[in-house]
Amino acid sequence: MKNFILGLALLMFTTIGANAEFLGGFIYNGATTPGGGYTPAVASKQGSATCKNVWYIVTVGDCSVRAAMKNGNIRSLAGYDVHRENILGFQTITVKAWGN
Repeated sequence: MKNFILGLALLMFTTIGANAEFLGGFIYNGATTPGGGYTPAVASKQGSATCKNVWYIVTVGDCSVRAAMKNGNIRSLAGYDVHRENILGFQTITVKAWGN
């Protein structure tokens, strides 16, 4: 049983290391990172999309920029940000997009 738990922990940390967008903070992380484009002054609409991740093994939901644009009825993207909140491996990723 001890070897199983150690193997699972090793698998989890190697999976975390392989994630290019991972920001430190396995116990807690509440960071917002820039996406692209920055003209919020001319943007009249805002939309968001959320997905959930468990221990970097299982992810459900659609947190793409395209989904955020659809939820905000945005046709022309002005910019977007990505917010990640991680508590003990349970992560919520929210993409906020703005545009017209």
